[in-house]
Amino acid sequence: MRSGSEAALAAARERWDALLYERGNEAAFAREIFDLADTLGSSLSLARSLTDASRSGDARVQLARDVLTGKVSGEVLDLLSGLVREHWSDDDDLLTSLEELGILTVLAGAQREGRLMRVEEELYRCMRVLRDERDVRVVLSDPVFPKEKRADLTRQIFDAVAPETATLLGRAAVHAPQPSLAQSLLHMMNEAAGRNRHLVAAVTAAAPLTTEQEERLTRILTARYGQEVSVHVAVESAVVGGLRIRVGDEVIDGSLATRIRHVREEIIK
Repeated sequence: MRSGSEAALAAARERWDALLYERGNEAAFAREIFDLADTLGSSLSLARSLTDASRSGDARVQLARDVLTGKVSGEVLDLLSGLVREHWSDDDDLLTSLEELGILTVLAGAQREGRLMRVEEELYRCMRVLRDERDVRVVLSDPVFPKEKRADLTRQIFDAVAPETATLLGRAAVHAPQPSLAQSLLHMMNEAAGRNRHLVAAVTAAAPLTTEQEERLTRILTARYGQEVSVHVAVESAVVGGLRIRVGDEVIDGSLATRIRHVREEIIK
């Protein structure tokens, strides 16, 4: 998103988060928001009309109310009205914002129920499974399968997770393969971490870290980034030795495999 759309989404997130804090009912609101995003996604003419800069903000709001009154709750209709009143840099930004607000709503519900950290950890584990199990990844990302079947299959495969995790997994499957299922889960995991007010460090090691090593790494990363860091460790023999650490868009690769590759590249040069 460009800065204008990002600012509009940030304002909407703040207003909606405050409403959720007072009202609760996150699971029902999340379903409505996701359904609304799907409705607009399947009716591009309506979506474009709701973001048409040649119409006044009041006209766009009136259109939303004419079409959707009685089909969604008053709270979600008010949320959409606030969104369509904004000027979006790109027509797709409205749909993206609804998706983001749906994710926020699910995570707010997990936080209310004391399951936010569990959801973050489960999303990470599911992401690792998808990376390691190619057949599962291919099936869940295959656009040949209807979206609803992909979502159902995702919930069947990962059936022992928190209800909020199941909702997010199904939602990620709906949008596969663009963006990829793993990318969607990573984004959701980072959103959960942000709500928990910490960063996520995805660490790949050749062997499991001891508790002492993991605690030391956590302290080092927390000092480096100036805020609390949650470390998730995955074991992958291909790294040979050392660690590969990803925090957001930054990758710290101290693995022996990478060092060997760099040496080979230098030799070839």
